[in-house]
Amino acid sequence: MKPLLICDCDEVLMTFAGPFAEHLDEMHGLELKLESFALAGNIRRKSDGEPVPQSALRGLLGDFFSRGMHRQVPAPGAPEALASLKADFDIVILTNIEDEYRDGRREQLRRHGMTYEVFCNSGPKGPALSRLLADHGRPPAVFVDDLPPHHQSVSEVEPQVHRIHMVADPTLRSLIPAAKAAHARIDDWPSASTYLSRLVAEKTLADGGAVRR
Repeated sequence: MKPLLICDCDEVLMTFAGPFAEHLDEMHGLELKLESFALAGNIRRKSDGEPVPQSALRGLLGDFFSRGMHRQVPAPGAPEALASLKADFDIVILTNIEDEYRDGRREQLRRHGMTYEVFCNSGPKGPALSRLLADHGRPPAVFVDDLPPHHQSVSEVEPQVHRIHMVADPTLRSLIPAAKAAHARIDDWPSASTYLSRLVAEKTLADGGAVRR
């Protein structure tokens, strides 16, 4: 049984902040200026600089996933890394978007050579990851995500899963400290691919152990 590699999408496999900012500007007259690693409070009207209410965020994200995903491009090296890792891992995508955008996300990834199954989620990812493990026969697994709360969630529900914290966008990395619940912080796919191949070669994942970088 191969280990399972469970990857987030936005800011792990595909760029997000830059394309989302472009969409907000062109389609809504809004500006995304990230002064913290959060969308709430950082989206402002260009006309007067006032922040949009948090209640508007879900609609703006939905509009982006409906009409703006074409703006996204792969994180450097992501398609190539996953292609090389397929020999050692079964790969699935666990992304926090609504189910109605699943086909669009799957097609988006397919266009860039990442033809992997996509699973949608809402909220903490630990329970969803646990279901994925059960569906795949509970193999050893690695989880890659950009948000520390998801690493915390996974660590509480499936602590044996190896966790890699990755923030693919260089402009965002300084805004977010390394997730305390992750085993490693690796922000680029060439390094992550080497690290993951080492985990397999050393059979570290078989007993749920942690290799520190």
